[in-house]
Amino acid sequence: MNPDLQTMALAAGYFAVLLVLVEILRRRVDVESDVTRKIFLMGTAASALVAVRLFEDKDSAVLVYGALAVLLYLSFRFELFAGIEDAGPSLGPVFLALTSALLLALFWNDRVEIAVAAIVGAAFGDAAAALIGRRFGTRKFHSFAHMRSMEGTLAMFLASGLVMAPILEGSGAFGWHQAVAFSLITATVAAWVEAASAYGADNLTVPLATAATLTLLFRFTQ
Repeated sequence: MNPDLQTMALAAGYFAVLLVLVEILRRRVDVESDVTRKIFLMGTAASALVAVRLFEDKDSAVLVYGALAVLLYLSFRFELFAGIEDAGPSLGPVFLALTSALLLALFWNDRVEIAVAAIVGAAFGDAAAALIGRRFGTRKFHSFAHMRSMEGTLAMFLASGLVMAPILEGSGAFGWHQAVAFSLITATVAAWVEAASAYGADNLTVPLATAATLTLLFRFTQ
């Protein structure tokens, strides 16, 4: 059997388990929907760490995330999986899957660590921003008709920077000092983009802005 077919089957099983898990957490354990949504988004993003190691062919990896985007759009359209929604259906999960497919397609053969750092950093940072901001945010500000908090934006900065640095350093293309410096600069951009993005759209804008920033930093320091 083709190794990539086996990996695709494994990926399909992983996402199925992830969807079932968040549904159980929401319906049986009464975990709040904003938490189950972020668990799903972080789990989806984290899968990129494994995908770049298991898939031999770029097209197979892109196909998996493309198919996931289609499934998530159907869920958005017909409200299939309540565990991945928050205040009603949102295209956020669809955007994350599509952006994952796009970034892996663009960077697979050249600096794939940039794609992975952008995907994981954006998702984990966004989760931190939402969960911290909603529960502990007291310093509010308006951003394009959306209410944000300084605490949430700071959480976005810290979480995205913390997850991006080891991904960049672990690739072997960056030393620790460079990885940390790049992550801090990129996390600053990601935090501002997240604060300025409309609800759900940050799963599209932040990974793209993060990848673009890392690409520019890498190219201008070589």
